[in-house]
Amino acid sequence: MRSTNLGASRFGNVSRGWLVFFFGLLILLCSAYLFFPSIHARYLFSELKTLQLGHSTFEDAQRLAGKINAEPYGPCDPSKCEWHKRIDNARLPRWWRGSGETFGVVFDVKDSVIVRKEAAFGTGIEDGSVHPSRVSFQEQEHWGRENTQQPVQAGWGTTEVFRYWSFTVHMTPKASAEDRRRYTAFNYSCFWKYKGCADARNLLPTADPFPFDK
Repeated sequence: MRSTNLGASRFGNVSRGWLVFFFGLLILLCSAYLFFPSIHARYLFSELKTLQLGHSTFEDAQRLAGKINAEPYGPCDPSKCEWHKRIDNARLPRWWRGSGETFGVVFDVKDSVIVRKEAAFGTGIEDGSVHPSRVSFQEQEHWGRENTQQPVQAGWGTTEVFRYWSFTVHMTPKASAEDRRRYTAFNYSCFWKYKGCADARNLLPTADPFPFDK
């Protein structure tokens, strides 16, 4: 009888051990699904920052594109090329993520050097675009004839349908480190928060106040 009880006790301990193992594995897998998009987005932006306008070459851009699996948009050669990389949290259940979030980076080469970098963060993933509220950060050495204040211009765009439709930042390399930190302080937690983030005010909490909310 004593031997039987001892065997049953050992079996119970082994069973509990396996239950703990599988429960821990389940938590690990769920955490990976939950947090991977935000980690990936942060990684993409950190890699984008390694490209220097006017200095990084077509070959540098190609290496980065291969590293992050970015695809060229249209014809691509040293004279002109544009790469895109986009991620979202579509794999999370809709009941958790809500409309979802999308993050993307873009970088352009012209005459064999990097001339433009962009990062965009937005709500919505259903049609593959960044909508209906988004933040866009764009950097060029010169903005040409465009009516753009340099080295930094930032402002809101609104529509009758989407009040907080977009917050757009145009910047040059001469922008201060403070402005650069402020306008790229993306709220990556929107990817894993329950129901995500409502609009661009949450995607970039350090954005300028919306004019009509003052």
